[in-house]
Amino acid sequence: MKRFNLTTFLLLLVCVVGNSQDHFLVELENRSPDVKDQVKAYEGFPAIQFLANDIDGKEHSYITTKGKTTFLWFWNQNCPKCIEYIPALNKMYEKYSSTLNIVSFCDEPKAAALEYRKSNPISFPIIANAKVLADGPFGGDFGYPRLYIIDEFGVIKYVIPEVEMRGNFDAYGFFETIHRSLQKK
Repeated sequence: MKRFNLTTFLLLLVCVVGNSQDHFLVELENRSPDVKDQVKAYEGFPAIQFLANDIDGKEHSYITTKGKTTFLWFWNQNCPKCIEYIPALNKMYEKYSSTLNIVSFCDEPKAAALEYRKSNPISFPIIANAKVLADGPFGGDFGYPRLYIIDEFGVIKYVIPEVEMRGNFDAYGFFETIHRSLQKK
C-alpha cells in the first residue's frame, strides 16, 4: 500500500485518479497536533448517530446513510469556501446518486436556507439549524467547511477539516477520488 501525506495527496489527485492503485492511506503528519488528535478521535470509528429533517421535511438519520458512501458536509452561508465547493458537491450527488449520499448541515435557520437555495442550486439535502450538531459531536473546532466521509458500513473513513481545504483545492477531483477509492474496496 502506498502512503501519502494529505498535502501530497491533494497535489497528486490527477495522478491518483489515473493510477491503478486500489488503496491509499492519508497520514496526519502535516496537521497541527490539536487537529491530528481530534481527527484520530473520529476516523476509523462508527459515524455518530443523528436524526433530523431537512429543509424539505424529509427525515435523515444514521440508518439512511448506510449502504452507500456518505459525505456529511458542514457549511454556512457566510463562508466563501463553503459556497465555492457546493457546485462540486452537486455534481457528485447527481453523477453518483446510486453509490453516494450527501447530507449537508448548515447553521442558518430553515427559512434562510430555503431562501439561499432559491438563488443557489443545491441538489443534496440541507439540514438547517445544525450548529449544535456541528459544534458538538462533529468537531466544531474543525471550522467551515468540513467533510466527514463515511463508508457503506457506517465507519468514518476520513475527516477533512477546513485547514485541509485552503488554497488551490480541486474540490471535485478530491471528492471523486475519495468516492472512487471507497467503491473499489
